[in-house]
Amino acid sequence: MAALDVFLPAVRKHITGPLDIMMRQSVREAAITFCRESLFCRDTVLLTDVQPGVKHVLSESPLVKCVKRLRVTNLSDPENPVELDAGTDFTVISANHLAFNRAYNSISVLFAVEPRRDADEVPDALADDYTDAIAAGALEDLYLMPGKPWSDPQQAAYFRATFTDGYRRAYRDALDNSPVTGFQNPVRRHEFY
Repeated sequence: MAALDVFLPAVRKHITGPLDIMMRQSVREAAITFCRESLFCRDTVLLTDVQPGVKHVLSESPLVKCVKRLRVTNLSDPENPVELDAGTDFTVISANHLAFNRAYNSISVLFAVEPRRDADEVPDALADDYTDAIAAGALEDLYLMPGKPWSDPQQAAYFRATFTDGYRRAYRDALDNSPVTGFQNPVRRHEFY
């Protein structure tokens, strides 16, 4: 995990005036939005001896939480893994909690994570690969602060575009690394006369 202070030099290059605490808060918010939109930071949990009706926590980390389940797979028969469907095979209690409707020997859950609102650290991948994008998101937030000497809506619009390009690029990278997005387009049957 990378500290929020890692991003501050990239933010300071483009703005003067905000206090470090303001910049850290903006970096945290940018990291949360980045992870939520890009689904780049992912984790997997393996649940064994799953009983029906028991609540399971996907991420117990004090620094990150599950933002979206990408795939839930029944690994009871390792040679024939079966994907499970929400509402049918398991119940979604919250983004970070699941309860299964029947017993399974082994379940694998792939999910995207985001930093918690009170976290002082973010996933390393953000600092290693997307420092510029996170800094752009923080700069957008800082330039939009009303009544501050550094407020500048035009600069905010520029950094918003840079931030959006950054998380879209990360989403494409995430798809290249693992094509699982959690989106399922059902087959539509058509009748032709």
